[in-house]
Amino acid sequence: MSAETPFLMGPVRVEPAINRITGESGPVELEPQVMDLLVYLAEAKGEVRSKDQIAAALWPDASVNEDALSRTVWKLRQALGDDAKAPRFVQTVSRRGYRLIMPVEPMGADAPPVTPKVSRSVLMLSAAALVVVLVGARIVLRQPDAVAPHVAIAPDETSALLDRADGFYAQYTRSDNEAALRLYERVLTEDPENAAALAGLANALTQRVIRWGLDGEANRTTLTEALQSGEMETPRSQAALQRAAALALEATEIDPGHARAWRALGLIRAAQSEFDAARRAYDRALVIDPENWGAMINLSELEDLSGHPERQADLLARSFEAMSRDYAANPVAIRPWQSEVGLAVARLRAEAGAPQQAELWYRRVLALDPLNADAVKGLAAVLRESGDEQGAQALCRELETAGGGLCDL
Repeated sequence: MSAETPFLMGPVRVEPAINRITGESGPVELEPQVMDLLVYLAEAKGEVRSKDQIAAALWPDASVNEDALSRTVWKLRQALGDDAKAPRFVQTVSRRGYRLIMPVEPMGADAPPVTPKVSRSVLMLSAAALVVVLVGARIVLRQPDAVAPHVAIAPDETSALLDRADGFYAQYTRSDNEAALRLYERVLTEDPENAAALAGLANALTQRVIRWGLDGEANRTTLTEALQSGEMETPRSQAALQRAAALALEATEIDPGHARAWRALGLIRAAQSEFDAARRAYDRALVIDPENWGAMINLSELEDLSGHPERQADLLARSFEAMSRDYAANPVAIRPWQSEVGLAVARLRAEAGAPQQAELWYRRVLALDPLNADAVKGLAAVLRESGDEQGAQALCRELETAGGGLCDL
């Protein structure tokens, strides 16, 4: 079978030349690497292919970690509507690799396309519940007979809900965090195996414990404050963190290549004072996504907590750079953080006896946030200590003229 020849795989038509599959729910475009995986498994005719064999075939000139392969397999299953626990197409063979279990039949390029069918809901009555299975959505709902039929969330609406939840979560206020929590729960009501929603809910539950406490009376901004308060050790907090950990772990099992799930797990382990486990989770997130600035920020605090403050500044500097590259695509999440991260780097450089580097970082913050009072005051202090009194006073006057407050140097 040629790698360019269309073929049938049960009810699915596969067109490798245009990276498209068409099944009962309609056409789906695949990433080239995902299509390459599907063709490679199809050519194996049901035989198991090891992870090493697949990596060598798909990435012949690169060293690929297991997460990249796992994520590619996950994307293929998502496109096929397959379930790793009860596979129809791609089977995981424990300790060996993967194989295609759906029969493959080569076909000519002029073969007629598969006609999408309207999926039918399969209704099953039990003693207390009506279970509605929506083909292709992996949605299971249980309702008492007396309850009106539930309208499922469409895939586009699920994506919109996740974006909205992430937007609320990124504000780091108690009310926004609670709103995010409820939106993640709504998605999970419809799609219990949505890795993004599981990771988001784990994050929101963890932030609730760290920042505000389970009674909502605390007002903390860092994990360090939370650990020093002793509240993380209470039975209620430990139970809440255990629930969050279970959600994050489930997300990593569903999608091992989900960087945010590993970052969430890292924060939870750090809140449980399991610093080595937290570091492993953060490192995993950064292997998957080297630009994950949130994991870098969390890891920088962990390094300080575990007795390695000298590593903080470098991690925060990397985070600042990654945020600069990602800002245009993700301003809502980045804006509350970037100035504070840059200021932290500047202060750490100053404390380390590197005033020139501190000055550079204060100026970098002001280039993005021109009226940041802390950056103006920090830079003015550095200039004054270096003998540039005139420059320090000019900065303060500019801030005061713009209504940014007094320097108080």
